[in-house]
Amino acid sequence: MNNPFRYGSVVEGDFFCPRKDLERQLVGYAKSGQNLVIYGERRMGKTSLVRKAIGGLAGSKLLYIDLYYIRSLADFCQRVLNGVADVKDKEPFLKRAMELVSRLRPTLGIDAKDGTPVISIDERLADQPESLRVAMGAIEKLARENGLCVIFDEFQDILKIQENPWGILAEMRSMIQFQSDTPYFYLGSVRNDMLKIFSDPDSPFFKSALPFEVGPIDKVEFVKFLQRRFRDGGRLAAPEFLSKVIDFADGVSGDVQELCDALWERTVAGSGVGEADLPAAFDCIFARESAGFEVTIDRLTPKQLRVLRALAANPEAKVFSSDFMEEARMTNSGAMKKTIDRFVADRIVFLRKGSYRFFNPFFKVWIQERLG
Repeated sequence: MNNPFRYGSVVEGDFFCPRKDLERQLVGYAKSGQNLVIYGERRMGKTSLVRKAIGGLAGSKLLYIDLYYIRSLADFCQRVLNGVADVKDKEPFLKRAMELVSRLRPTLGIDAKDGTPVISIDERLADQPESLRVAMGAIEKLARENGLCVIFDEFQDILKIQENPWGILAEMRSMIQFQSDTPYFYLGSVRNDMLKIFSDPDSPFFKSALPFEVGPIDKVEFVKFLQRRFRDGGRLAAPEFLSKVIDFADGVSGDVQELCDALWERTVAGSGVGEADLPAAFDCIFARESAGFEVTIDRLTPKQLRVLRALAANPEAKVFSSDFMEEARMTNSGAMKKTIDRFVADRIVFLRKGSYRFFNPFFKVWIQERLG
């Protein structure tokens, strides 16, 4: 049997752990045209949840636009068109979209890997300021004609656009605010940046969307789901052990599923799955990810590496306390702040309830085991 766990991409069907209450709330907001800013830690399952809840909504199409790592207006316009090309029942939709962005000289092709439509645009035209109004205008008209729920994923990365991101946000808000029947859902995993956009009084998007937080899946329900998936794969896992797996990953569903995937790979049908299998499961994950871990380590100075090792050994530490400063051999609080800020900017750690946590818990274990 194929591995019954999925992670690292949108999870659908039997691979998705239902979250009925949240799904019901999202459907209600979408039907009423309510804009939402959807917070949640990375790999918490925000995208899968929203796509599951809204994907089958009668009378509405889902326009999903992934803004991860955009750096220019051309990137933004291309991502909008990527989302358009992915809309269900797309032939007339695609034709109309091509008409609406004709100023960007779109060309329609076919992806050689999976045969899906691909829209490309002239980057030189898309880098011009008016291209934003063309792209947003296309969304507005397509929504009015077809009924859309528009999802911007990793919305905080719009702040990384080189050409005046706050001006871009102001232009977007000026067009979105009059679309009262079209719900816009803004998903983000970098809380501080999302707060800048939606909670800073100087931001064009200040209080423009209702906050909606996606936290960990209910533990009891998640344990039942994981136990059932292991059983479908011919393995038995005790609820107590699965509860510890969830705790290790701080309830982050993507990390939980990744660890369960590795546990399944390192065990055989008809066996039990337990703590004795964790070292082999971690080795499985390290085999996949150690190259990336090593690249991260190679970019650090010896001083920064000392701090990172101290953080891995003391995940609940207060980084500016005298004990932690001594362990990391840091004598200057200014240098410590600069180092921590670098880790946050590189998405190595993030601040949660007063402590800095690793974005990737497996990186923390790898440091403990290989560099401790």
